Amino acid sequence: MRSVLDVRRLQVLTAVVDSGSLTGAAAALGYTPSAVSQSMATLERETATVLLEKSGRGIRPTQAGLLLAEHAEKVLASLREAEAALSALRAGQEGRLRLATFSSAGATLVPRALARFRAAHRAVELDMGVAETDEALAQLRTGRIDVAVIASDARPDADLLATHLLDDPYRTVVPGDHRLARRRSIALADLADDSWIVTASPHCNSRTLVTSACARAGFTPRISIEADEFATAVGFVGAGLGVALVPLLALGAIPGGVRVHRLRGGGPTRHVHAVTRRSAADQTAVRAMLVALVESARRCADPAP
Repeated sequence: MRSVLDVRRLQVLTAVVDSGSLTGAAAALGYTPSAVSQSMATLERETATVLLEKSGRGIRPTQAGLLLAEHAEKVLASLREAEAALSALRAGQEGRLRLATFSSAGATLVPRALARFRAAHRAVELDMGVAETDEALAQLRTGRIDVAVIASDARPDADLLATHLLDDPYRTVVPGDHRLARRRSIALADLADDSWIVTASPHCNSRTLVTSACARAGFTPRISIEADEFATAVGFVGAGLGVALVPLLALGAIPGGVRVHRLRGGGPTRHVHAVTRRSAADQTAVRAMLVALVESARRCADPAP
């Protein structure tokens, strides 16, 4: 099998053709004339082709030499483009960043971070998808995404690096005309006789959390409606169909007809992290996204009384 042509010798050939002499090529490349001559002799042996011929006291490229030099220039130009693109990628000036997040983080936390990131890295293409913890971490491990925003207490394995963003407490959401609507806080046990609305979809499932929280408060919730998303659950609450537990991040825009309360005595809390592969943590774009997510998390204020 014929060996691949050496790029450095192709560079020497293009310099010889451009300058018209060995000494001219040597001066342009910072080589000695002897080194240029040896490089051309080696290239002719590798190609089994005469590339240069004598012309008076100088040399000139043969037809084969001109042909190879023409292709060599294209190869060298592609390599220069590759080096520039790689340098830009390292500097976070271009490339692609792929992110997955759980659905309710898409209301305020992630959009703010994306806006901050894009303002500083406009040439980086952003891909964002929705995935819950197990799916997001699986995508991260296989390299399908670069950053995962998850709400979980699970500890990632040694190959992953987690950055804590915020703690996301659940709030009670009740209809505006609920008997407890005017209170500043509500004990979960006070809602033992109410109908409950939970979420139960692959991307948003609060049924187990609500059942466990109510069990700790001493009762079994009477679940009347299962919604696909927290926003839908809040809509059902606003229609007077029941009460719900909704995390603060999912309450970015509180519709009329509902009241949001803190849980007296504390309640369930989601711990939100940004996770990336340790091998990718030093990439400029990944670091910039983590910084943007941390800053966005700081700005997520608690709107509940």
